[in-house]
Amino acid sequence: MSEHPNATVARDSYEALAKGDLNRISELLTDDVVFHVPGRGPLAGDYRGKDEVLRYLGKMTEVTDSKLRFEPDSYLAGEDHAAVLLHIKGERDGREIDDQGVHVFRISSGKISERWSYPQDSYVVDEFFA
Repeated sequence: MSEHPNATVARDSYEALAKGDLNRISELLTDDVVFHVPGRGPLAGDYRGKDEVLRYLGKMTEVTDSKLRFEPDSYLAGEDHAAVLLHIKGERDGREIDDQGVHVFRISSGKISERWSYPQDSYVVDEFFA
Protein backbone atom coordinates (compact mmCIF):
# COMPACT_ATOMS: atom_id res chain seq x y z
CA MET A 1 0.00 0.00 0.00
CA SER A 2 1.33 3.43 -0.88
CA GLU A 3 1.61 6.29 1.57
CA HIS A 4 -1.18 8.88 1.71
CA PRO A 5 -0.09 12.07 -0.12
CA ASN A 6 -0.61 14.21 3.01
CA ALA A 7 1.68 11.93 5.01
CA THR A 8 4.27 12.33 2.25
CA VAL A 9 4.10 16.13 2.51
CA ALA A 10 4.66 15.95 6.27
CA ARG A 11 7.50 13.43 5.83
CA ASP A 12 9.15 15.63 3.20
CA SER A 13 9.05 18.61 5.59
CA TYR A 14 10.93 16.67 8.31
CA GLU A 15 13.51 15.40 5.82
CA ALA A 16 14.11 18.93 4.51
CA LEU A 17 14.38 20.33 8.05
CA ALA A 18 16.90 17.63 8.99
CA LYS A 19 19.02 18.71 6.02
CA GLY A 20 18.59 22.40 6.80
CA ASP A 21 16.98 22.83 3.38
CA LEU A 22 14.76 25.87 3.91
CA ASN A 23 14.28 26.23 0.14
CA ARG A 24 12.62 22.81 0.03
CA ILE A 25 10.53 23.64 3.09
CA SER A 26 9.43 26.86 1.38
CA GLU A 27 8.17 24.80 -1.56
CA LEU A 28 6.04 22.75 0.85
CA LEU A 29 4.29 25.77 2.42
CA THR A 30 1.34 27.83 1.25
CA ASP A 31 1.96 31.58 1.15
CA ASP A 32 -0.48 32.13 4.04
CA VAL A 33 0.77 29.23 6.20
CA VAL A 34 0.41 29.49 9.99
CA PHE A 35 2.51 27.60 12.56
CA HIS A 36 1.18 27.45 16.12
CA VAL A 37 4.01 26.95 18.65
CA PRO A 38 2.77 26.52 22.23
CA GLY A 39 4.40 27.53 25.47
CA ARG A 40 5.92 30.58 27.06
CA GLY A 41 9.46 30.28 25.75
CA PRO A 42 11.20 32.67 23.37
CA LEU A 43 10.10 30.75 20.27
CA ALA A 44 6.45 30.27 21.31
CA GLY A 45 3.74 32.02 19.35
CA ASP A 46 1.89 32.00 16.07
CA TYR A 47 3.92 32.48 12.91
CA ARG A 48 1.88 33.74 9.97
CA GLY A 49 3.00 33.64 6.37
CA LYS A 50 5.78 31.79 4.65
CA ASP A 51 8.47 34.36 5.55
CA GLU A 52 7.65 34.29 9.29
CA VAL A 53 7.53 30.48 9.37
CA LEU A 54 10.88 30.22 7.59
CA ARG A 55 12.42 32.77 9.99
CA TYR A 56 11.06 30.73 12.93
CA LEU A 57 12.53 27.49 11.55
CA GLY A 58 15.83 29.23 10.84
CA LYS A 59 15.95 30.68 14.36
CA MET A 60 15.13 27.29 15.88
CA THR A 61 17.96 25.74 13.87
CA GLU A 62 20.33 28.57 14.80
CA VAL A 63 19.74 28.50 18.57
CA THR A 64 20.17 24.72 18.66
CA ASP A 65 23.21 24.77 16.36
CA SER A 66 21.28 22.35 14.13
CA LYS A 67 21.20 19.76 16.94
CA LEU A 68 17.42 19.58 17.34
CA ARG A 69 15.87 16.56 15.67
CA PHE A 70 12.27 15.65 15.01
CA GLU A 71 12.09 11.86 14.71
CA PRO A 72 8.67 10.80 13.39
CA ASP A 73 7.29 7.49 14.64
CA SER A 74 3.89 7.31 12.95
CA TYR A 75 1.94 9.19 10.32
CA LEU A 76 -1.85 9.41 10.27
CA ALA A 77 -3.40 11.08 7.25
CA GLY A 78 -6.84 12.02 6.02
CA GLU A 79 -8.48 14.20 3.41
CA ASP A 80 -6.94 17.51 4.48
CA HIS A 81 -4.81 16.71 7.54
CA ALA A 82 -1.82 14.70 8.65
CA ALA A 83 -0.85 13.97 12.25
CA VAL A 84 2.64 12.87 13.16
CA LEU A 85 3.65 11.17 16.40
CA LEU A 86 7.28 12.02 17.01
CA HIS A 87 10.25 12.23 19.34
CA ILE A 88 11.95 15.57 19.83
CA LYS A 89 15.63 15.23 20.68
CA GLY A 90 18.46 17.68 20.90
CA GLU A 91 21.05 19.53 22.90
CA ARG A 92 21.72 23.18 23.47
CA ASP A 93 24.10 25.02 25.81
CA GLY A 94 24.58 21.94 27.99
CA ARG A 95 20.86 21.16 28.11
CA GLU A 96 19.22 18.18 26.50
CA ILE A 97 15.70 17.49 25.39
CA ASP A 98 14.10 14.11 24.84
CA ASP A 99 10.35 14.55 24.59
CA GLN A 100 7.47 13.16 22.62
CA GLY A 101 4.78 15.07 20.83
CA VAL A 102 2.34 15.40 18.01
CA HIS A 103 2.35 17.74 15.03
CA VAL A 104 -0.94 18.21 13.23
CA PHE A 105 -0.76 19.59 9.69
CA ARG A 106 -3.55 21.02 7.58
CA ILE A 107 -2.70 20.29 3.97
CA SER A 108 -4.18 22.36 1.14
CA SER A 109 -3.52 21.44 -2.49
CA GLY A 110 -0.49 19.38 -1.50
CA LYS A 111 1.09 22.08 0.69
CA ILE A 112 1.23 22.76 4.42
CA SER A 113 -1.21 25.54 5.28
CA GLU A 114 -1.16 25.16 9.06
CA ARG A 115 0.73 23.26 11.74
CA TRP A 116 -0.06 22.82 15.40
CA SER A 117 2.60 21.51 17.81
CA TYR A 118 1.63 19.52 20.89
CA PRO A 119 4.64 18.54 23.00
CA GLN A 120 4.09 15.98 25.73
CA ASP A 121 5.59 18.42 28.24
CA SER A 122 5.58 22.05 27.14
CA TYR A 123 7.52 23.02 30.28
CA VAL A 124 10.43 20.84 29.13
CA VAL A 125 10.39 22.56 25.74
CA ASP A 126 10.18 26.04 27.32
CA GLU A 127 13.13 25.23 29.60
CA PHE A 128 15.17 23.87 26.70
CA PHE A 129 14.77 27.08 24.70
CA ALA A 130 15.03 29.50 27.67
